[in-house]
Amino acid sequence: MVGITLAEVGITLEARDGEAVTDTLLRAGYMMRMACRRGGCGLCRVHVDEGSTVYRATVAESVLPTSEREEGIVLACRAVPTCDVSITVPVASKLRCVTPLITPYALRKQPQPGGRDVSTKEVASG
Repeated sequence: MVGITLAEVGITLEARDGEAVTDTLLRAGYMMRMACRRGGCGLCRVHVDEGSTVYRATVAESVLPTSEREEGIVLACRAVPTCDVSITVPVASKLRCVTPLITPYALRKQPQPGGRDVSTKEVASG
């Protein structure tokens, strides 16, 4: 499993093997602006700040031009992290936590004050 760090909120979500970025977000209780969820509309653009992704299906040049790909822009509905990644979701995409009770179950171990890491179970149980 790899981690997806959301730069805006400073948390890292645990992605399942072969899982696209939007699938990880949804499973963790986060939403962002998206529509088709198949790489055809281009609404789910995010910037990969660190790390790398691959596409599990072809993404058309008309939806995501080479110039944007070279800048680190990916379609979150198709992009599958190959290692730990840090992403920035554009403000216009309105990243938000819609089901906060689910989020602790999808978190990767987060550093706590005092330098102690807390497991997902400990975070969920308080």
